[in-house]
Amino acid sequence: MNKRFGDRLWIGFSIGTAVLLVGAGLYWASPYAATWDEVDFALALERYDVLAMQPHFPGYPYFILGGMAVHALVANPAKALSILNVLVLFSAAFPIVWLLARHMPRSAALLAALSVISSSYVLLAAARPMSDGAALGVLWWYVWAVEWARRRTTWMAQLWPAALFSILMGIRLSYAPFAAALLILWHEDMKTHRRLGRVAASLLAAAAFQFIWVAAVAATEGGLWPFMKLGWAFVVGHFSDWGGTAAASPLPFSERVRRFVLDNFLWTGVASQNVWLLSAYAAVGAIAWLAGRLGLPRPLVVSALLYALWALFGQNIDKPRHLLPLVHIALVCVWGRVLAAPRSWKLVLAAAVVLLQSTIGIGLLREQAKTPPSVYQLADDLRDKRPPFVVYTWEETRVLDYLNVPFPHKDVLHFSFFLQDKENYRHAAIYMTDHVVDGFRAQGVDVSSHVRKVKTYRSSLLADPVYGTITLYEWVDGAVR
Repeated sequence: MNKRFGDRLWIGFSIGTAVLLVGAGLYWASPYAATWDEVDFALALERYDVLAMQPHFPGYPYFILGGMAVHALVANPAKALSILNVLVLFSAAFPIVWLLARHMPRSAALLAALSVISSSYVLLAAARPMSDGAALGVLWWYVWAVEWARRRTTWMAQLWPAALFSILMGIRLSYAPFAAALLILWHEDMKTHRRLGRVAASLLAAAAFQFIWVAAVAATEGGLWPFMKLGWAFVVGHFSDWGGTAAASPLPFSERVRRFVLDNFLWTGVASQNVWLLSAYAAVGAIAWLAGRLGLPRPLVVSALLYALWALFGQNIDKPRHLLPLVHIALVCVWGRVLAAPRSWKLVLAAAVVLLQSTIGIGLLREQAKTPPSVYQLADDLRDKRPPFVVYTWEETRVLDYLNVPFPHKDVLHFSFFLQDKENYRHAAIYMTDHVVDGFRAQGVDVSSHVRKVKTYRSSLLADPVYGTITLYEWVDGAVR
């Protein structure tokens, strides 16, 4: 095959498939705010108030600002945020290509970038009204900017990654471990130029960029001190109560590591819980291991390791979406190695995996957009129920509020509160979700003989592993063990 024709063929394939994926992502971007956090973000487009958790701390100002811009064109706030995520995520193709093009022909770099961007699970998780997709897109622009600045000697070059890191923090603060890339950039600059004042100026510039969004959010909350108090309360709650961190979870450490690596990273993050995709990546991973040519930039490797520790200990192990940066970084490494010395059969292999991922990803996107989340199904059923009744929930109550349901509902975290509160509804039917029942069981109270199963609602567990399945129970009075 003529080399020029081959290059054009793969460039055309990559661009055409990317356009198809962008179109699918935009068309089937999730229109649902189905979790507590998603409701926080959707409500923020109508009224920005961090104290009212619209959104929750730290305010995500750049993400919300971008969402407001899209919301001017898209009426549904949840879909507006999902569309923003898709657009920013796919913009990452440019910096990924630029990073890889230093080690391979441009056509191979484009195909490698497409192999990363088309990751099925990342597509699914990004096309939702959370900040993950936008953060991942900006992360790659930031990584590229760090590498760009490392190859230059001017101090001004360091302003670009510092500014992008500020935007990243204003979109998703949990990506803070990637600050290590900036620290390495400054350390190398100090070794080269031996000028402490130059590094100090870089540090001050980076702090000034961060202050822009922090001051803006603090101004909406009455000042810096109230904002800091709000942030402290949020951080304490995250690590001691509801955040699902290693400190707050009863899960044994060995089981946490197993779920982190095998379930969240490999089975879900890389393979999208699909056996065919897992088999494909087993083969691709073996080829990449044998190739062993491309090494990731040191700032990215160090940052990824720090983020992995943060995700393992400081994030909710029940939510694989926290591993999205690690999935993308691993895929860049794998495809960078496989295609560093492009051969025809390697290009065909990459194209085959892209088509497999795209097919799976588009199917997941369509299912997510067409199938109402479980909590939406629950709300629709309860709207038709005959009053009087009350529903006790866990986090579902936030979504029910968002949907403006006409029936009473309450979040209940403690069994003692439930016993006291249900006396207000003596002549009403009492319903509760399985998360409430499980919560009581975790408190040492078995209510299984005092509830009757009514119905189970199901949607995508891959999209929402926590509330993808909801079972509604009716309370039956009697003594509780």
